[in-house]
Amino acid sequence: MQQGHSKVKFRYSIYALSIRHGLTLAIPFITVGAFALLLNNFPLTAYQEFLASFLNGALSAILTVIYEVTLGSLAFVLLITISLSYGKLSSVDEVMFYPLMAGASYLAFCGGIKQQGEYIFGAEWVFTAMCITLLSCVLFRKGIKLCSRFRRLHTIGAEYLFNQSILSIIPAIVIVTAFAALGYTLRAVWGDSNITNFGSYLFLRIFSGIGGNLPGILLYVLLSHFLWFAGIHGTNTLEAVSQRLFEQGVDVNQALVAAGQAPTQIYSKTFLDTFVFLGGCGCALSLVLALCFCARKSHNRKLARVALPSALFNISEIAVFGLPVIFNTTMLIPFVAVPLVMTLTSTLAMELGLVPLVTKSVGWTVPVLASGYQATGSVAGSILQLVNVFIGMLIYIPFVRRSEEQQSEEFCSAVRQMETDMAAAEIRGITPRFLDNSYPCQSYAQTLSMDLKIAISRNQLQLYYQPQVSEGNQLHGVEALLRWKHPVVGFIAPPVVVNLAQESQVMNEMTYYVLRMACRDAQELDRNVRYPVYMAVNISPRQLEEEDFSETVLEILKEYQMGKVHLVLEVTERSVLETSDRLMERINRLRKAGVEFSMDDFGMGHGSMVRLQENLFDEVKLDGNLVTQLMDNERSRDIVSGIMQMSSSLRFRVVAEFVENEEQKQMLESLGCTIYQGYYFGRPVELDVLLEGIQAG
Repeated sequence: MQQGHSKVKFRYSIYALSIRHGLTLAIPFITVGAFALLLNNFPLTAYQEFLASFLNGALSAILTVIYEVTLGSLAFVLLITISLSYGKLSSVDEVMFYPLMAGASYLAFCGGIKQQGEYIFGAEWVFTAMCITLLSCVLFRKGIKLCSRFRRLHTIGAEYLFNQSILSIIPAIVIVTAFAALGYTLRAVWGDSNITNFGSYLFLRIFSGIGGNLPGILLYVLLSHFLWFAGIHGTNTLEAVSQRLFEQGVDVNQALVAAGQAPTQIYSKTFLDTFVFLGGCGCALSLVLALCFCARKSHNRKLARVALPSALFNISEIAVFGLPVIFNTTMLIPFVAVPLVMTLTSTLAMELGLVPLVTKSVGWTVPVLASGYQATGSVAGSILQLVNVFIGMLIYIPFVRRSEEQQSEEFCSAVRQMETDMAAAEIRGITPRFLDNSYPCQSYAQTLSMDLKIAISRNQLQLYYQPQVSEGNQLHGVEALLRWKHPVVGFIAPPVVVNLAQESQVMNEMTYYVLRMACRDAQELDRNVRYPVYMAVNISPRQLEEEDFSETVLEILKEYQMGKVHLVLEVTERSVLETSDRLMERINRLRKAGVEFSMDDFGMGHGSMVRLQENLFDEVKLDGNLVTQLMDNERSRDIVSGIMQMSSSLRFRVVAEFVENEEQKQMLESLGCTIYQGYYFGRPVELDVLLEGIQAG
């Protein structure tokens, strides 16, 4: 995933991720606001009369409130979601302080909740709000790190949250004061309170010498989409520019028509909303249709199905943030090119007289086809929309395919890195925290965690079985081994799957799923063996401590009659298992029901000996390192010999894992071990393959 390019590093930097995550969190509020606006302004006379008369306009008033507190307060929504995302990515401890700091800093900079009667949380303030939010969060993070060095700020014995608040006092004072002073200075020096909304102020200056002509509208479309690509709501940020350059176009045309003259103004806000921003920014409708027709990945096809209804009403956030387009350099070219091409095709069609000029204002939420007809008063307007959408879809298709390839490559690379990190962590005897904010592949781990939950719910995990062989190559039993074939990545290392299940708190759910599948397969195994065999299933020691674990296992055993197959629950010796009277009672209940227990990775440590003295286990499996070192390490041979002597007096079975050749098998046999498991006797295989081998033998 580390590609060494600055653009890739920025895409996964805390700044870019904060914006992307913040925009994603804002999707529900943006969508709710957009549909509230749509429902309140849907252009049907009968419907509008109903809204006006129903409960004296109460429904319309409610829809207005919903719009104003969501999409109408977009700067406020993004301030909260981006600062919260930044806080979560940078520090779990102070995460709740970041939205408070961002809000206070923004209000201080603006000098209050209104500027010259203008609501500072409106959509046109988005650029300013996002800049202040990110800057205040960065400063607060640095301030917290600096103040944490001063131990005098810590009060021993006080509540943790109290100490965190005390630690935040100095950074809060400095940052809020600095933003208040900066805002006041800007207004005083410029002599214009509008300078506080420096985003809108800057863009108005850029367009000050440009009129509402073709160069002006092309620059407007280009700039607004570059802002979108950078995670800034370009359409709303340039709202003041749009009003100055294009707001009057329809009014002029209407006045000319009323005077009996032909309309002359091609460009207007309705022109943009109706023929350029089809489906929203970047002509999201074309993007969604491209995903519908050519996406190979299931998650992209699902995204298309989810985004299509909103794209029909020109709500683009689900598609743009879901793919994502934000900071995705692969999608930059079509995202900018498609609306520019549509501007040119629409201009050409109207210049040639193929489509009438826009003579009626149409709300941006009016769906495609209806909006084209209403704006021009001609079906030619609807046809032009269809042509534009089709052209846009053709442009998007190759880039969608390349983006999917890139998504798969990055996802696979991240998962392989997780497997490498897991293997290294196991050697050191630690457990990696894939879902921790500090883990480099955390966002991919979260995706994989969600995929795992869905895979469990949809029965998409598999069990492979590795045979255990006793003297005379007789089948002693099998070990059920978890396998997950991810639709994008392929097979994922089981330790990664188990670790994600533990972090995601679905370990119990996954274990019961595996137990049921193993017991179901045991019924098939029972029909193909002539003598008793064992079915080993791995569990976590923590699950033995769960109050309902033994009850659930007993219920599963009642559900599946396993016949000659005996269930063995394997618990790794390296895990901590604190015995108690209650735990012993649960284990004994299971043992009375015929369940046996095996200690995996058994060595000669103190913990191993204690467990054997407590008579908790019917079987031990030799630590793989002992088996692999037998031929070259006399100490390993002595340890195995000692374990075999104990097994005779304490009456437990010994299974040797990782047996890979005849020499190891003969050495183990000379030391008294008679049950083996490893590649020499068979690799883990699916149940059908295992049964074929048993029948052939």
